[in-house]
Amino acid sequence: MPKDTFLNLPVPKKEKIDMILLDTFYNQSVSQVKVSHIVEQMEMSRGAFYKYFVDLKDAYDYIVKQQSILIHQDIIDYINQHKSNFFHGIEQYLVFCSHLKTDSAYWKGLLLLTRADYQRTMKRLNLDDSSHMLMEWIKLLENNEFTIHETQEAVSFLYFIMEIVMNSLTDFIINNWTPEELILDYHYKIKWITKGIK
Repeated sequence: MPKDTFLNLPVPKKEKIDMILLDTFYNQSVSQVKVSHIVEQMEMSRGAFYKYFVDLKDAYDYIVKQQSILIHQDIIDYINQHKSNFFHGIEQYLVFCSHLKTDSAYWKGLLLLTRADYQRTMKRLNLDDSSHMLMEWIKLLENNEFTIHETQEAVSFLYFIMEIVMNSLTDFIINNWTPEELILDYHYKIKWITKGIK
């Protein structure tokens, strides 16, 4: 978790640091990165970096979490655009991702998450009953008449869906699929979920 000195920075400065961290970590593991490279990009002293983050791993965990939150919210937004057609909303999100420019910040965020280890990307956020994201999610489930009985089940289903999306995007990237191959594979997964395999 970043230190309060980082969390209390003005938004433009924090966003600049976020971009530097994303550009640094999206295609390298923590072990390949040097603090000196980051502080050079940030145009600050090494000491300033340690006022913001405990260490490199802390900075890495922070940017993974930021990208994860952004992408989770975007998936929910796409589903919301197709309120009563849940799986079509996800498909539209995948179509959007499959046409991104590979030098865009959003694409780099996807690469970061598909290359980050499973424990970091799937670590559950603390979503209590008053969380806007959770309330929005439960409303989407109700609109689609999904039978989800309790909040914990709704959260579990959220992470199950996010795993399907990230798994699909990982397959798309690793296998160098076309957008059509990505969507075909996604259709298989959704057929298994909605109709079973018998």
